[in-house]
Amino acid sequence: MDELLEDDTPVVVGMACRFAGSDGLEEYWERLRLGRSAVGTTGRWAGEADGADFAGGFLDGHQDFDARFFRISPNEAQCMDPQQRILLQSVQHAVDDSYLTPADLRDLDCGVFAAGLPGDYRSLVAQRSDLVYGTHSFLGNAPSTLSGRISYFYDITGPSITLDSACSSSLAALHEAVLNIRAGQCRAAVVGAVSVFSTPEVLRFAQRSRMSSPEGTSLPFTDAADGFVPAEGAASLVLMRHDEARARGLRIHGAVQATGTNHNGTTNGLMAPSSQPQSRLISGLYAREGIDVSQIAYVETHGTGTPLGDPIELEGLRSAFREAGGEGCHLGAVKPLIGHTLVASGLASVIKALLAFRHETIPPVAAAEEAVSYLDVAPFKVNAQPLPWPEDKPLCAISAFGFTGSNGHVVLRKLPAGPTDEDAVPRRPGRALPFCLSAASRDSLAALAGRTRDLVAELDDDRLWDLSQLLLRRPRHAHEQVLVARTRDELLTALDALARGGEDAPAPRCADIDRIEDSVRELVVLWRTQDSTASLGRRLAAPADLARIALPAYPFEKRRHWVLDEAPAPRPAPESEPVPAPVPERGPDLVHEGRDDLEALAGLDALADELCAQLTALLGFEEGSGEIVPGTRIVALGLDSLSAVQLLSPYQKAGSTIKAHDLFRHETVADLAAAIGGRPVGPKEDTPAPAAPRRARQAAPLTQWTQYGDTGRPTLLLPPLNCDERAWTQQIPALLRAGRKIYVPEYPGHKGASFDEERFSFEALADEVADFLRDTVGGPADLVGWSLGGCVATLTALRHPERVASLTLVSCAPRYGEDAFERTLDLREELRLHGGLLETVFGADGEGDGLAGKFSTNASMDILRCYYTALTAFDVTDRLADLTPDCLVVRGLGDCVLDEAAVAQYSAIPGVRLHEFRDHGHYVPLTAARDFNRTLTDFWAERG
Repeated sequence: MDELLEDDTPVVVGMACRFAGSDGLEEYWERLRLGRSAVGTTGRWAGEADGADFAGGFLDGHQDFDARFFRISPNEAQCMDPQQRILLQSVQHAVDDSYLTPADLRDLDCGVFAAGLPGDYRSLVAQRSDLVYGTHSFLGNAPSTLSGRISYFYDITGPSITLDSACSSSLAALHEAVLNIRAGQCRAAVVGAVSVFSTPEVLRFAQRSRMSSPEGTSLPFTDAADGFVPAEGAASLVLMRHDEARARGLRIHGAVQATGTNHNGTTNGLMAPSSQPQSRLISGLYAREGIDVSQIAYVETHGTGTPLGDPIELEGLRSAFREAGGEGCHLGAVKPLIGHTLVASGLASVIKALLAFRHETIPPVAAAEEAVSYLDVAPFKVNAQPLPWPEDKPLCAISAFGFTGSNGHVVLRKLPAGPTDEDAVPRRPGRALPFCLSAASRDSLAALAGRTRDLVAELDDDRLWDLSQLLLRRPRHAHEQVLVARTRDELLTALDALARGGEDAPAPRCADIDRIEDSVRELVVLWRTQDSTASLGRRLAAPADLARIALPAYPFEKRRHWVLDEAPAPRPAPESEPVPAPVPERGPDLVHEGRDDLEALAGLDALADELCAQLTALLGFEEGSGEIVPGTRIVALGLDSLSAVQLLSPYQKAGSTIKAHDLFRHETVADLAAAIGGRPVGPKEDTPAPAAPRRARQAAPLTQWTQYGDTGRPTLLLPPLNCDERAWTQQIPALLRAGRKIYVPEYPGHKGASFDEERFSFEALADEVADFLRDTVGGPADLVGWSLGGCVATLTALRHPERVASLTLVSCAPRYGEDAFERTLDLREELRLHGGLLETVFGADGEGDGLAGKFSTNASMDILRCYYTALTAFDVTDRLADLTPDCLVVRGLGDCVLDEAAVAQYSAIPGVRLHEFRDHGHYVPLTAARDFNRTLTDFWAERG
């Protein structure tokens, strides 16, 4: 049937919902199938005189939010309307359900179309005189921010619109999304709607205007209908062009065949519904889009349960169907189960219909069994029990109308079911498979493991392959675990241990991936290093070809963010605080006679700690929580421009030249401290840094190693400073395919590893590389060193030439000077220049310069100063002629580290080869990966 769809027909590839008594799609469908109502009362306003009188559909935990996941500070989160918070989380779940990445959304020029209530949280914010006029309060309660914040978080640049047509809003949003996709304004769209009551304002209005049910029940299509029941809820869809979805092999929940909106015009009153405009909308849409009403199996009505609205809606449907030459079909209404979710009600009905498609079932109408008698619904029918979906009727229609006269109508098409589970992909039970779990926090990772355990308990062993493939499509966050298992029981045991946490939980990244076949192990490497980017997706089985397993939704942390009943967050007062001591401007004059350079660096550590304390107070983090440390990435803090001005103002007054708009150029708080207080300075020329003695064999190694591949020629990939194996994200898979066994070091002090300053030196690292080769590899190996890694590789070849078969130096100079640290700051500009390409590699979530964080180990400034001190003293120019291994020097012409003078110095190496990349710089292994990999393998091939 899907061959009937045009390429530009929008299809739904992702969905998510949260309604009263239904936290997710599975719970929602179970409620629909059983016809169980979640409407009731709430204790939310127990302190109000009429608090016990409010009946409705209410969400649990409406005050909770995972601000850290969305890079929002606590101070900003408490000023945000909960509608913004809940919709953000709903959209993330829908994106997860679509198996798309933020990079995919950017590539598709994704648009955002959102609907929400005007919002009453602003009245609570107004009670806080210290917050009411702040930027956070304005943005947090502006309706336009509802869509804008979603576009901002995902860094998507398509149309971004918040609209309000009352109760038809979410169908109007869907209509606008469809129009934009068909017009080519975007190839994908996020459609979302949310309704949350921060105060009883809406409920009181509904009671006093006599629109809500006095009995607190919703009974559409019955003589007992006496009013609607207000409710909260959130729903989100991800739409895409049909040809795009098929090309990506995505699961399609249903196609949007037709959409339309209109207005009643002048009627008996602005709030009075009218059957004739509703009928004209529906019949005109069907005629215009060629909808055959005989193929409509089911109409999900607005069905508010009011004695005025229901008969008018029924008459409009009768008239439209008669004009289109069709007979009646089944009618449905979801409001008896979850209440009337107002602006979100249209999407509540759309998702109900899409779930009905999936389960091949027309859900019952809960009110049918409770009613004393029925309104005359003929020629339509209302079923009190679930019915099988008729095979010859693939269409479903949804109607909605708003209290100010705006009507909406949507027609969805049910597509043929995909391959059965038995035919999806070849099943090979008993294989060792990876199960990749990741979350932004340890608690969320444990919760995700628990939810996955519950899922696995219901799976057969021959579905483990499908589960493994689907999990590899989930994004990689800061905390991850790869579990390896052959059977369901083995996987359940591992998931249970991870869910419990504590001493029984497996250590991070310790999974025995050597048990996995080489081809699958490469996928794990890509997942760990590339954040599930397109290169990984192309090698995975398409979601549409896998068993329909509903992966658990991401378990967001539940931290209370509410503007009342909390002490105001402490706010820095730069005008009254002591002004920091003047700091010198950056530049050559930083070297003061008689000043000890290491003491200056220690001063930077103190400044970094001071900044952490000020940011903790400024952004509202709990004092003493340790959530902001020198290695914390600035982009993750939710720091806005005005807060940046407030933070930097006292330092600017004290003489620092840093500008507020430059703040986000700096990766971490430690980097910011260095920019404010000057750059680290290397040892003076007359006092060379002493080389550390070679380590004693009985001492614990300074360096840890990660191995990829079981057989092949040994190859060491030595990354730059403050980087891990993800720096080689595009080399590891390629070299594994080329038959290489790869080893990547984890430098001392990186990723929380121990650091012994007394034993540390580049020479000591080089000696450990040689010892590792002797003890593990047995023979000489090919060394590839990038930046700092090149320094260590060069020293290894000079001190232990018998251990080195060949030497490749990437973006590495034979000598560094006092500007070594300043050069690393200059590299931020190169990151920006190559940002689009690197986002393709790392799937960055719109973080700009934060791309470096994708492969950063967040070593502390106290440790990095030791590396920079050694780096400024590194000089092998007089020893280059002593290098005996074959050597390749790789340089990007835009590199600020390896300049022409350094290249000329490398000519002293006997037989050295030089390869230059014209449009690239320091990040050649990432930005020119394919040519770089070919250059590397050609060099090795020439050597034989």
